[in-house]
Amino acid sequence: MKALLNLFIFLFTITTVFAQETTDNSPLIVVNGNILHKDVLEAIDPKNIESLNVLKDKAATAVYGQSAKNGVILITTKDISKRELKKLYKKYSSENSINKETDVFKISGTVYDCEKLELSGVYIKNLNSKAETQTDIDGKFSIEVKINDILEISFLQFKSQKIKIENKENLIVNLKAEQQIILEKPVIYLYPTEKKAIDIKLDLKGELLTTFPKYDKSWEVIAEPNGQIFDKKTNRYYSSLFWDGTIDFPSAHYKYDDGFIVSKDNLTEFLIKKLDHIGLNNQETNEFIQYWLPILERNKYNFIHFLVNEECNEIATLNVNPKPETSIRIYMEFYGLENRTIIKEQQLPKTERKGFTLVEWGGADVSSKIRENEF
Repeated sequence: MKALLNLFIFLFTITTVFAQETTDNSPLIVVNGNILHKDVLEAIDPKNIESLNVLKDKAATAVYGQSAKNGVILITTKDISKRELKKLYKKYSSENSINKETDVFKISGTVYDCEKLELSGVYIKNLNSKAETQTDIDGKFSIEVKINDILEISFLQFKSQKIKIENKENLIVNLKAEQQIILEKPVIYLYPTEKKAIDIKLDLKGELLTTFPKYDKSWEVIAEPNGQIFDKKTNRYYSSLFWDGTIDFPSAHYKYDDGFIVSKDNLTEFLIKKLDHIGLNNQETNEFIQYWLPILERNKYNFIHFLVNEECNEIATLNVNPKPETSIRIYMEFYGLENRTIIKEQQLPKTERKGFTLVEWGGADVSSKIRENEF
């Protein structure tokens, strides 16, 4: 029956073309009195069609106006629940439906927090086209999409969401606050004085999420003086060992006595100067900045505080065998600010690299745990 239905529509369209000499030859589709997009014909099972009728010429325009100048196909359904019909009408609404999956259109939306307050500065990224935008002061945004594109909505102190585009309807997004701090991008570099087998055990004071290469009770590697790391379990070479995780500190942790207030324009110069002072080399500093700079630049100003060396044990401890002669560990904690404020400048230690050296860096946005007025 579906083949006969499609044949009927084809013959009806051809007849309309010759009769009206127009390139806009699609008949109007009306299902149970609802004007829908023609793609609805692919969604209705022929066995659920009770009747199918045709209106042409004046009979069509008299009822449906000029939008029916190419005729009308009237469909009455059967054995379809009210709930399914409601979904059908919504999905194939003539206003919301898109002709093709390749058609590009703009979709708008508003982002709220759990208290229904508008969120400004939220990042919206089309994971298919890579287009990006941000919400304005009223939490509103607009971005180009296609049907079946995936939008990622992310805000630093909130859980990200992914939304699949199915029609033109405006989006309402509610983001939930992230309760735990995410430790992002900690990486470990190893520089023995000679090629050496090394065993590393990581004790995180939280929950370990992603590791690369895979961490299973320990990393068993062979490191070379140039920094190359061979993982025995995967039989692959790496330039560093990666992990991330979540942690929840007591509130006292976030009551900073010192730190730095850095404007967006001065971030690169600031990070190079401070990381070089602490003891990172050129490559390590560059990789730190390449990861964190795009995140920090989302803010007009950033409050930045470093945990260095032994202070990092509050987050995680490393049990390394054989033990390095020099360990340089840095965790950067930061929070975005709209206005410059004043805080005592943090005094950072300087570590000289001697013998077998281990370097680790990572960081976390603590926005969800601290408020601007606490400064």
